[in-house]
Amino acid sequence: MNDLIKDIYETIEPLSNGEAIDISEYQIEVFGKAMEAALRSWANPTHRDSNFNIRMSNVGKPVRRLWFDNKYKNTHSDSKPSAHTQIKFLYGHMLEELVKLFVIISGHDLTGQQKEVVVDGVSGHIDCIIDDEVVDIKTASGFAFNKFKNGTLRDDDPFGYLGQLAGYEESEGTNKGGLLVI
Repeated sequence: MNDLIKDIYETIEPLSNGEAIDISEYQIEVFGKAMEAALRSWANPTHRDSNFNIRMSNVGKPVRRLWFDNKYKNTHSDSKPSAHTQIKFLYGHMLEELVKLFVIISGHDLTGQQKEVVVDGVSGHIDCIIDDEVVDIKTASGFAFNKFKNGTLRDDDPFGYLGQLAGYEESEGTNKGGLLVI
């Protein structure tokens, strides 16, 4: 796991020299199907229950914020995501699939994609397991990326990423996983 980013860059580096990289037809097909699934899922949203439920994706958020977010959502009909937010959602799903392709072609073991887990009644879906460690893939703006790069996320984690990761690791009995951010 410690060499994952280095391995990805080394795998892709030959492109900078005009050389081909090894991506099998099977890997291309799987990636294409994953992109198709991401697009279909995005274009056909499922109705979510309006009742609030704690999930792994929000378990790390401050309780007060969860309460206000839920109260706002249920009292304001205009609280739906905007069109530009919907585009960001699609972009995030597509980048997650691209990152997983990079992991695979760099020779790392990727399993457990979207594995459903439950810890103390709280459910969620693990993005993936890389080299037997839980990994949650995140997309971030250049500004937000600095929290990950500089190691300051622990001091300012408004989305509860660390709590989410801790829940996933608890479910899998691991403790060396992390966030893979693009």
